[in-house]
Amino acid sequence: MKDHFLRRFQVEGLNLEKLLRLAAEREMDLLQVRRSGRRMTGLVAEKRLPELEELAAQGGWALRLGGYAGLSRWRERLKARWVVCALVLLALGGVLLSMQMIWAVELIDAGTYAGDVRAFLEETGVRPFIWKSRVDTAALKEALEWRYPKVAWVEVGWRGTVLQVRLVEGTPMGETVDWHGSQDIVASRDGVVVSVVPLAGTAMCKPGDTVRQGQVLIAGEEREGTDGTRPVSARGIVMARVWEGARVQVSLRENQTEYTGATFQRQYVSTPWFNLWPREESGFAQQDIHAEIMPLGGLFLPLWVRRETCLEAQVTVTWRDLDQAKAEAGLAALRALGQKIGRNEVFVDKWVDYCMIESEILEAVAMGERRIDIGRSEPRTDGGV
Repeated sequence: MKDHFLRRFQVEGLNLEKLLRLAAEREMDLLQVRRSGRRMTGLVAEKRLPELEELAAQGGWALRLGGYAGLSRWRERLKARWVVCALVLLALGGVLLSMQMIWAVELIDAGTYAGDVRAFLEETGVRPFIWKSRVDTAALKEALEWRYPKVAWVEVGWRGTVLQVRLVEGTPMGETVDWHGSQDIVASRDGVVVSVVPLAGTAMCKPGDTVRQGQVLIAGEEREGTDGTRPVSARGIVMARVWEGARVQVSLRENQTEYTGATFQRQYVSTPWFNLWPREESGFAQQDIHAEIMPLGGLFLPLWVRRETCLEAQVTVTWRDLDQAKAEAGLAALRALGQKIGRNEVFVDKWVDYCMIESEILEAVAMGERRIDIGRSEPRTDGGV
């Protein structure tokens, strides 16, 4: 049957074989025909309905029409909901398009350059509500480095639909730095060095070095003459790869408690130190106890009557689906990881590892990599490195 729009029908009456014969003479396909006594049901092409109604009227058969079947049913549903479908498609299209646009330009650590950087970005056409494809982050980074040669560090990257521009302001040449004795720049935490920009002092590490917390990164001394050195207050930027971690544990075992309906009641007189007579045992293997305490001696005697109702319980152990538990634990670990950094900080990479503990506990370990300035000033106590 070429026409895919089918309607259900039901015919009641005598000599239904005649109706089938008349339909066949007209080359009318009746599909899924089923007979039960004086009743017959089946499917007919929608465009042949007038002919079927004509045959039923001529033969005195009672014809009833039902709903659509197959593709026809979906066609009718779509016809009834075409506005909703169109809105959903438009919304999806809008979301996809919005992900290709810049919604905000964020400056980080720009310091005194912030106003000029914003003006420069505006002049070059880098602004919100333009296509992301129009911004070459590598070229923009190079342009900022040429425009601001005294800036110690420039970084341009994406955080979703936000363009982040980070400038770490250095100490301009010729500017006097407050000096309170010789100082070193030391590592505030463990990391792998990405770049070293010594503004004052001598670099003691290079890109690729693994450094430990407290290790001297820029020494507070500079060469003077051919053999001598002089103490300085070390200043500079040491960008390094650092990692944050968060752990979440999820139990795969779940205990479900059900009550059997059996109960046992007991009561006894008790004091803060002991019971006046032994407590009867319920004999239940698993139970929940609901207690009611009534003072007996008032304010003068520390006595009370304790009434307990023991409810027999059965504990059933079930095991959670491993994939579902992994998804739950992974999301929780990533949320915990995100809480370890500031609002304007981002990870350049994130991942989750899983392991089992005693066959019952699933542990998810979320790790994230950042690139930050790990240097901090620290006085030199011995006058040397």
